[in-house]
Amino acid sequence: MCGAAQPAKVTIYHLRVTLRDVSPLVWRRLLVRSDTTIAQLHDVLQIAMGWEDAHLQQFRIHGKAYGVYHEGGMTFADNPHTVRLADFRLRKGERFVYEYDFGDFWQHDIRLEQMGPPTTRVHYPVCTVGSGDCPPEDCGGPAGYAAFLLERGSRSAMNEVSEAMAVVAERIRDWQQGGARPTWDDEELSDAMDRMSDWLNEAPAAFNRRAVNVALREKSEEWTCTSAPR
Repeated sequence: MCGAAQPAKVTIYHLRVTLRDVSPLVWRRLLVRSDTTIAQLHDVLQIAMGWEDAHLQQFRIHGKAYGVYHEGGMTFADNPHTVRLADFRLRKGERFVYEYDFGDFWQHDIRLEQMGPPTTRVHYPVCTVGSGDCPPEDCGGPAGYAAFLLERGSRSAMNEVSEAMAVVAERIRDWQQGGARPTWDDEELSDAMDRMSDWLNEAPAAFNRRAVNVALREKSEEWTCTSAPR
């Protein structure tokens, strides 16, 4: 692990992040340092929300666009590795927007709930609470996601998954009772397994606060070890 000297004075921003126009509600509460850069905040949001960082993005703060440049995408006037949250002089209750994937156009409303001093032994950034699973990438934005959930919860879709689970359970039961060991040569079992795998792979990314915080800690250590601005 790399070490780095910490600034003498820093404020902790309590941010509530809400994914706009999505039901069930998807939101996170994040505690980040005031010297967090735009590039770092982008990393934090990708991890906390559950995105895969596969598309273009930008922040809209005080009417101006900020973001991390990707080849073929838009350019920004400011270096995201040097612009810090503290530079905006945000006030309690103030809001700004993070936009991700300009095709699906996911909009995140970010509100500064409160500010305060750091707490001893707390490693920032950290997610303190949240709810809602992240929509799959490239599902068509809020409208497409709503249609996806409707189809996924339909009777026909549920029946298909239940039938596949029944086939797998039957093979396992027979094996445990002394029957033949299940193999991929069993076409019915192979098809059932494929359907179950597709169902799981297409599921929204489940929110797990502990896993999010492990990933955030690893990312913050990466910033330090690569001498990213703090």
